[in-house]
Amino acid sequence: MPDAPEPKIATWRRWLAYLWYMWGASLAYWGLRTAETGFFRAAEGAYSRAIGVWPTFSSAYFQRGVIRERELGQRTAGLLDLSHAIKLTPEWPEPYLRRGLIRRFHGEPDGAIADLERYLELGGDSSWRGEAERQLVALRAELSDSAQHPEP
Repeated sequence: MPDAPEPKIATWRRWLAYLWYMWGASLAYWGLRTAETGFFRAAEGAYSRAIGVWPTFSSAYFQRGVIRERELGQRTAGLLDLSHAIKLTPEWPEPYLRRGLIRRFHGEPDGAIADLERYLELGGDSSWRGEAERQLVALRAELSDSAQHPEP
């Protein structure tokens, strides 16, 4: 998980941010194991503390965005976090994939296409590459079909 370079951040602050980040990952794990929303809220808080200590910690924005959107139903906040992770590390493919899939299933086909194409351009993880390609084919077919058969 790449992070934006920031030479002015003290080493101890980076370590503290990583500790909060790992605590958030642990809480998210237990949230998945138990399906308890409280763990996800606590993970969101831990990622927020990591960001507070290290404001350009793109991995923390990414994970907080995933938790917010997928587990807490805060789609707008999750998309903002994923967009911030992209802004900090524009060559990191995973935030594009996540944001593209969210947009895909929430009625933003043009944004989804752009994100999924960017994910593929950046050479995203091979285990998700096929899914991104399938979603692009489906999106393009849906857009083509709606252009040929507009609703009255």
